Amino acid sequence: MKMNFRSISALLILLICLVSSVNSQNKPNIIILFADDLGYGDLSCYGAQDVQTPNIDVLAKEGLRFTDFQVASSVCSPSRAALLTGRYPMRNGFPVAQGKIGKHKDYGLHPDEITMADVLLQHGYATLAIGKWHLGFNKGAQPIDHGFQHFYGLQSNWHTSHPDLDDVYSDNQVVKENVAFETLIGDYTQKAIEYIEENKKNPFFLYLAYHSVHSPIKPSKEFIGTSKGSLYGDYVQELDHYVGQLTKALTKHKLDKNTIVVFLSDNGPAICHFGGSAGPLNGGKYTTMEGGFRIPAIIKWEGKFATGVNDTFLSSMDLLPTLTSLAGAEIPKDRVIDGKNITSILKTGKGVSPHKFVYYYNGINLQAIRKGQWKLHLPRTSDDQPFWSKNKNEKPFNGSNLKNISCRGLIALGRPLLFDLDHDMGELTDISHNHPEIVEELLKEAERIRKELGDIDVIGTDQRIPPFENIQEKI
Repeated sequence: MKMNFRSISALLILLICLVSSVNSQNKPNIIILFADDLGYGDLSCYGAQDVQTPNIDVLAKEGLRFTDFQVASSVCSPSRAALLTGRYPMRNGFPVAQGKIGKHKDYGLHPDEITMADVLLQHGYATLAIGKWHLGFNKGAQPIDHGFQHFYGLQSNWHTSHPDLDDVYSDNQVVKENVAFETLIGDYTQKAIEYIEENKKNPFFLYLAYHSVHSPIKPSKEFIGTSKGSLYGDYVQELDHYVGQLTKALTKHKLDKNTIVVFLSDNGPAICHFGGSAGPLNGGKYTTMEGGFRIPAIIKWEGKFATGVNDTFLSSMDLLPTLTSLAGAEIPKDRVIDGKNITSILKTGKGVSPHKFVYYYNGINLQAIRKGQWKLHLPRTSDDQPFWSKNKNEKPFNGSNLKNISCRGLIALGRPLLFDLDHDMGELTDISHNHPEIVEELLKEAERIRKELGDIDVIGTDQRIPPFENIQEKI
């Protein structure tokens, strides 16, 4: 039987389409649910007593719940930049939180930075960012400039102090003005569910950055009084409700087995200002204590990833190399990616941390360094601090017991403090005098990384400098 040219061409096109379809089906959908200011102790699956979070608890039961998962900053913008780029904020050029101020008019995620969305878009994924951006108000620093085909949400935190801060954007256009804060989470969730429905037959990357549970502490009226705790507890329970709405949509469309769901917080709770709990950890948002950096984190891929509780020391920066690898892509090779591929840990539920050292910056000030169980807090002054932590009257802490330390953490410190996080995750007792060799090793590493990433009055060899002076100051 002879086949003419048209028949052969049609057959080849059909085969190409079939191969493309199979390849697309083999790529997992990826959803990152990024809570704001949610503390380590704010969920019932992490020990909260006055708050019930049944939907997130189910996600934890069906996936891996992590006890030692870290972000790269204890404030909003730098943490987001690190998650999306897989790079320390000092390396990606976004070390301090951005404000709607003249000084920050050109401050946005640098055009040369490559995000997770950039990589996934190049490998056949539909990409959408919903919710809080907070990585630039300027042209060239918007979600659609960084790999997201579309964006729906606010440019920063919701606030009435500036005309733009309570407006909802679709891509680069304002579509709703002066929105009521309480309406946002429901609106975002509906948009996310619609996106899932529209893309259920092709791989998609959905980055949903909630405003919850950042201030203002204003849950919708139907959630007020639902928790045994405060208004903050009601707010956490509202977040849980909408997480449940989204996960139910995945089940409805039979996408559970082909979707990776990541739930985590951008930093610890704002316990000095609005409430929240860091559980057994010391400090919270704005600090380099564990309460600022160690966050609730859950990762689920039904049938592919392990389930249960995992104690491995991991980082939010690990998500870029891990998720892009699972999508069949390679990480950029022209720059340092600080995150590591943790696929084997996710699949087996076992393994050791891929990070030899991890660095804790507050703005551009290197304040702590960790190796395994050991964490060393470095000397600092109030002048070294970013604007959110300065206190000129702060006296250097020179004690050994941090049980009654302020919620604002160690603002001024006269000497190095060493903690064994395996036995003292609350960073309560300094044991530097017992392990001088560990102190010496970590101090040496601190000097090395300062030369690479920078510090106060030190420009690193691989530090991207923000486009303004006096980085730690607000004005």
